[in-house]
Amino acid sequence: MSRSMAVAALLAALAMAGAANAADKLVLQLHAPAQFEFAGYYAALWQGYYRDAGLDIEIKPGAGQGEAPIDPVRDVTEGRAAFGTGTAELVVRTGQGLPLLLLAPIFQASGAMVYYRADGDFASPAGLAKAKLGRLPASNILDIELATALKAEGVDPDKLASVPLEPGQSLAALADNRVDAVPGSAWDLPWLAQQKGIALKAFDPADYRVEFYGDTLFTLRSLAEREPQVVRQFRAASLKGWEYALQHPDEIAAQIVGKLPHPAGIADPAGFARYQAEIARRLARYPEIALGHSNPERWGRIEASMTASGALLRTSDADDFVYDPDAAARNRTDLRDFAIIGATLVGGLLVTLWLWLRWRRRPVQAASSAEAAAPAEAEPDVPAEPAEPAGPLPVDLNEVLARLERRIRQRAPRRVAFRLSLLGELWRCRADPQIVRNLVLDLVGAAVTDIKGSGELIVGTRNYAFDAASLADTPGALIGEFARVTVRDSGAGLSDEGLARVLDPATSPRPAAAAAAEALRPLGGFVRVESAEGIGTAIHLYFARLAEPAAPAQTPEKPPEKPAEAAA
Repeated sequence: MSRSMAVAALLAALAMAGAANAADKLVLQLHAPAQFEFAGYYAALWQGYYRDAGLDIEIKPGAGQGEAPIDPVRDVTEGRAAFGTGTAELVVRTGQGLPLLLLAPIFQASGAMVYYRADGDFASPAGLAKAKLGRLPASNILDIELATALKAEGVDPDKLASVPLEPGQSLAALADNRVDAVPGSAWDLPWLAQQKGIALKAFDPADYRVEFYGDTLFTLRSLAEREPQVVRQFRAASLKGWEYALQHPDEIAAQIVGKLPHPAGIADPAGFARYQAEIARRLARYPEIALGHSNPERWGRIEASMTASGALLRTSDADDFVYDPDAAARNRTDLRDFAIIGATLVGGLLVTLWLWLRWRRRPVQAASSAEAAAPAEAEPDVPAEPAEPAGPLPVDLNEVLARLERRIRQRAPRRVAFRLSLLGELWRCRADPQIVRNLVLDLVGAAVTDIKGSGELIVGTRNYAFDAASLADTPGALIGEFARVTVRDSGAGLSDEGLARVLDPATSPRPAAAAAAEALRPLGGFVRVESAEGIGTAIHLYFARLAEPAAPAQTPEKPPEKPAEAAA
């Protein structure tokens, strides 16, 4: 892993040179052979969606059975491709220091399963304790997903009776009783088993830990920064192609069979394509969930799960490697709003200056007459009514934290590396700056206390919008737009029991988090906490975005006082 980190900078430099030709030809490198698993990209090509977006696209399939492997990540980082597809293993590669940007998970579920013969009884991670378990190489995403489920259930993978297998050997090992259970993919293993007359049962590792995303489209951060319009158009055209493929599966399946090489070892390509079309719709959860929907906090929980299993040694901030397709539009809107506010302020100042000048130039006699008449016309003194409290003011959280940076550094000992990560175009919110300062300093104090040796402390800001679809991925969230402040530490973390009561003021192991939840509730905001033992804790403060009063505002409903889901 350290070797990969050492060459990451070199790979990124090579990629910048290679991606310079993206205006002429953009290559999309797939991670598996041409099949319905990638139907949306072929549909976008065949239906002309890429052409209509002004893009010249070449799709290169991955290696088939018995062929030399192709690594889309390496092809993208070395400039042979501008875009690639991959599994949740992309999280591991970003943790190794590669500057990847995950554009869109096409499938909300990975399709990774644990399969066993129908006459067996291994229907849970705990049940595998008495099984001969087939294990793929540790770098294989199927084995990583299995290991995360085992760890989440308190099962030590190293203490199981394991049989090493290479990819492609799983079904044969089940058939000849060399193993009792194996990790496998819903994309092909059930189909192959049915063709060979092998009856299987399975359980989903996601039932025992955070659900991993499936196939995900990615590129380099440098390309998105240099050619944002190209990346945005390619992503949009690809999702449009996927929508067409899932709405017309028979048509696209027939074209795949007729136009593309057949996957090795598949005797009935047409039947296999129809089978994969059903798998694609099920894993995409289309149309219930929008294609490409991505939740950075879910990616963060996937990272924590991989870290707990030992598959990931170094984590990254999910906000740094997960693409935000609405950022550009929000920036334009924010700039327009700032321009309107600025023009209003300038106009107000000019009017005030004009009135002040008129007052200064008023005739002295008129002023004296007015002063003489004032006592006669004055009414008896009436006690003035007390002014209504102004309430929370529009706040720039970045400005509050920037002014607070020195005090945070003073609270963090030298053994703790501190980083301030502020989003450039952060939404303004309604809050009391002093309360924000107090909350953050209290959270920082608790975080530093939890870091026993050397460690890392990050305070950052991000914009977040939650709709009905994203609430399922973010327990405890509210629908709306929020500016988020996060205090993240690499301390000992909270136990499951401690995490469950972290927002309870009476019993919280982090009273500062419970106090923050109480403070944000009247402002229409909320608090979420992610934590895992041995990994650390992240406390997220969500402040409601300050919106223009286009319509009478509704009083935000009081959010349920519910502890956030654990990071692992």
